[in-house]
Amino acid sequence: MTTVRIKKLKPGMVLADDVYDIKGRLLMSRGKPIGTDHIRIFKIWGIPQVDIAGAPDDEEAAPAPLDPAWLEAARQEAEQLFALADRDHPAIKEIFDRAVNYRAARRVPPPRDLLLPEQPSAPVNAPKKDFFEKLVEEDIALPEIPSIVIELNEVIANPLSTADQMAQVINKSPSLTAMLLKIVNSSFYGLPTKVDRVSLAVTLIGTRELTSLALGISIMSIFRSIPTSILTMHSFLKHSLACGLLSRLLAAQKVMRQTEQMFTAGLLHDIGRLIMFIYFPEDALGALRQARQTADPLYRVEKNGLGCHHAQIGKYLLGRWRMPLIIENTVCFHHEPSEAPDPVPAAIVHVADLIVNALGIGTSGERLVPPLDARAWEVLDLSPSCFEGVIQQTIHQLNTLDFLLAEHRP
Repeated sequence: MTTVRIKKLKPGMVLADDVYDIKGRLLMSRGKPIGTDHIRIFKIWGIPQVDIAGAPDDEEAAPAPLDPAWLEAARQEAEQLFALADRDHPAIKEIFDRAVNYRAARRVPPPRDLLLPEQPSAPVNAPKKDFFEKLVEEDIALPEIPSIVIELNEVIANPLSTADQMAQVINKSPSLTAMLLKIVNSSFYGLPTKVDRVSLAVTLIGTRELTSLALGISIMSIFRSIPTSILTMHSFLKHSLACGLLSRLLAAQKVMRQTEQMFTAGLLHDIGRLIMFIYFPEDALGALRQARQTADPLYRVEKNGLGCHHAQIGKYLLGRWRMPLIIENTVCFHHEPSEAPDPVPAAIVHVADLIVNALGIGTSGERLVPPLDARAWEVLDLSPSCFEGVIQQTIHQLNTLDFLLAEHRP
């Protein structure tokens, strides 16, 4: 028997031991030959390695060498992007290397300047007025949460909820039903047969997992566009979706049972910045300019200039919407996870956000890789060696869900 990492699995290898997902559900029984669909399912559930009967041939084709010119260009770009990070920290070292290789292999260009260099910006000193006061005084009509989200929250909160009860809620929205069935039938889940009913999808995927997916899609669909002078909605959503997927996979590495909540928290982690971009574009532009001129993290510039940063605005909005407290707090503290009531979920989204920024997958406005909260990393107790696998799986899953971003593609 040999332990083989998922990335080295080949169709035809025979499983030597049962494989379970993080919720204890059997994914594949021992003694069966592995097919391409099995490998895809293992990746979806964040299975890092499996036991294979016999001694499989480890020889495999070496990957094509990276172009030295692109590798050097990616390294130089990464050194600028990591200006705020402690490059001596083991986790940052690994993320840096992954980012360089990813950018060089895909020839990811440097981030586009969001603002013209000649645009002036007054320095941001002490905040003139707390942003929350501005929200109230200007009587901004913040988006109301759809009624279906309230019902989905009730389903999540009730441990006795059934698949039929959840299906009844989702079926009230034809557009959400169609989107969920499209996701369930995509290669993301790799199901062997076509699913044409939400109730069946719930049974196969899981009540809480599909409910959280529906919850995230419903909330993000409220926001239609960002002023193009700031950035594109496609880029914002791509960053958010990648962060949600990566958060879910990191939670699987921690063997957390409620990985679906980590997906939702990762997806919504920058929702407060959407409020700024859409309803207060001048404030958002001012913060972006100042962050660019001072090379400070954008969330710190927001805090200094507005009296709060986007994660705190996100908590305010999610609180009004009566979202689960764990999601609310994880969003609020994803830049300072060691200060969170429960630092582990916040640390997961914190690390996921850092990695996605490093890779350059979409953007929510932050141009530099935010600094790592070292205390939260210690609490998280993960090995940097897991990053290679979770990044590969995130990219694969993001590609399979690309149709979710089609509406907003520029």
